[in-house]
Amino acid sequence: MSLSGEIVRTGSHEKGIVCHEMFYTAGARLATHAHELPFFALTLDGSFGETVNGTTIEYEPLGVVYHGAGEEHSVAVGDRYVRCFVIELNHHEIERRYSLRLPRSMPRAGDGTLASLLTAAYRELRYADSCSWLAIEAVALQLLVSAARVADEGRPTWLRRVEELLRERFRSPLTLADIAGEVGVSAPRISTEFRRVFRRSLAEEQRRLRIEFACRRLLNGDGSLAEIALESGFSDQPHFTRTFKAVTGMTPAQYRVALTTSCASS
Repeated sequence: MSLSGEIVRTGSHEKGIVCHEMFYTAGARLATHAHELPFFALTLDGSFGETVNGTTIEYEPLGVVYHGAGEEHSVAVGDRYVRCFVIELNHHEIERRYSLRLPRSMPRAGDGTLASLLTAAYRELRYADSCSWLAIEAVALQLLVSAARVADEGRPTWLRRVEELLRERFRSPLTLADIAGEVGVSAPRISTEFRRVFRRSLAEEQRRLRIEFACRRLLNGDGSLAEIALESGFSDQPHFTRTFKAVTGMTPAQYRVALTTSCASS
């Protein structure tokens, strides 16, 4: 669904989860559009048709929609209003915290399990107490597991081994030829399939893992920047600093100061 409807109630969580109860008038038409963040939507009342890649799907109450970031779709609301509950997921934050990648699409996401989970989260948003966001986070994680399993469908099994190799050896000078030799698949196929599934290159993934490791080391507060650069797999501190700033927008020194300031004020 588009978030251009009327927001009845909303709430957000620091772990990359935003919830909305949305209202759409009868007969509303939402032109083809896409969203920056992936989301699940549960139809509470009414019905609507949604068109994705030329295929139209009709949703009734308790129908579940899922769209990945950037997936284009259009919506046509039926002859009565539609009310729905939406959980938006900051996929960058989710990936950083839980190492789960959301799929780009999930055709016909609705089933009883997902509807039950989203209904439980909606009740927590509507009748909030001190434990509600803990319950919503638990629901979101279950939804993420479902999404991650769907994302695994259609992937070649050897691609999981590529992921494992990158995580195990991201600090070493791992080459595409090394990976091809380990998994027994040609280098061009590995490169093409990895980019298709993860929407980034092998080099970009290795760089991301190195910066992620460096961020954890900087959070600990010990070790010089030169030491952390070498531990993270960079050849020297200047290379580390350039890459770190390109990814995070800050130098490692600025990041460390920002963390220290945040911890001191909390």
